[in-house]
Amino acid sequence: MSERHQAPGRGEMHQASVLVRQILVLNEAMEFIMRREMDINETDFQAMQHLMKQPSMSPGELAHLLHLTPAATTTVIDRLVLKGHVERAPHPTDRRRWLISPSEKSVRDAMEKLMPMILEVDEKVRNYDHADQAVIVDFLGAVVGSIKNRIAALENSSPGPGGSTATSNGER
Repeated sequence: MSERHQAPGRGEMHQASVLVRQILVLNEAMEFIMRREMDINETDFQAMQHLMKQPSMSPGELAHLLHLTPAATTTVIDRLVLKGHVERAPHPTDRRRWLISPSEKSVRDAMEKLMPMILEVDEKVRNYDHADQAVIVDFLGAVVGSIKNRIAALENSSPGPGGSTATSNGER
């Protein structure tokens, strides 16, 4: 028996929308497993995700991305260094600054767990003809755009500490 999914005031949801929701839920499960394997908490995992996308950044840049104070970010970095997930290195041109990068071992371990899934998805999409691939890319691009739009709307309307709302530049 198939499960029915209703959107409030809209009736039954399209199967593609249901599958996108399943992807989001499965992503949460995957992140939980990765955090457990890496022996880190959710905030430290978010830091690692940012460092994997931009492999070298200052503690201040990481603090901004994590929406944390510099002191809290230092604690995150200290934990990740202690577990061997990140490395600190002096900035090449400003000796007062440090750069934070994921360790090669941590990147390699994460990729060993993720690449089989990534390659399987890549193989599946390549089995479609070019026209169908373009439709898939268009749809997934629209999903990414919808998620980004929703994040921006929520960030700009959510009360911050002390009940203030975010300003247009994301500061509270």
